Amino acid sequence: MKIDGLEWMDWLHKMRAERAKLDPLSSIKVKDRKAGHVKHRPLLYLETSIFGFYYDEEPRNALRREAVRALFEQVERGVLSAAVSPLTSEELTAMAEPARTKLLALLKGIAALQPDETEVKRMGAAYVRAGVVSQAEALGALHTAYATVARADIVVSLNLKQLANVWAERRVNAVNLWEGYPLLNIRTPETVLDYED
Repeated sequence: MKIDGLEWMDWLHKMRAERAKLDPLSSIKVKDRKAGHVKHRPLLYLETSIFGFYYDEEPRNALRREAVRALFEQVERGVLSAAVSPLTSEELTAMAEPARTKLLALLKGIAALQPDETEVKRMGAAYVRAGVVSQAEALGALHTAYATVARADIVVSLNLKQLANVWAERRVNAVNLWEGYPLLNIRTPETVLDYED
């Protein structure tokens, strides 16, 4: 759907950026406090798609870039707990230079999950069979499987087409319930940040 000649998501980001110019207090802010008083921080699984937005200089992606940078900052300071899978590392390692070096540097500050690979593959296949993603997009199913098997609470993704939408989340959770796993939230970076009061 197009609005004013733009895809609706691009239009939404444009409107938010224009509002932020009018009201500087509406932009994303990160608390300058150390974590410590929080009893349980949900474990965030960082899917590969968010890494690229850290260095994305496209004006239309300014809000996403800002949210991703705030997310990494909060993880570094211990406000949020995050992890990645070996698949994330493989995908970033396969990227071309100079992006690869910068993205792998971001990866160094994130914990690595080590769940049972056999179970990850089984759950990935279950997601494909259930139509969560197509066979051609099976990497998205594997990312979700890593998060599920490792008992992450939230998958953080900017892959809106395959994962970060309500329909994919419902299909993932139908499979998880059938297989005896807990429900899994799939969110975009701006929705998991710890915002100032």
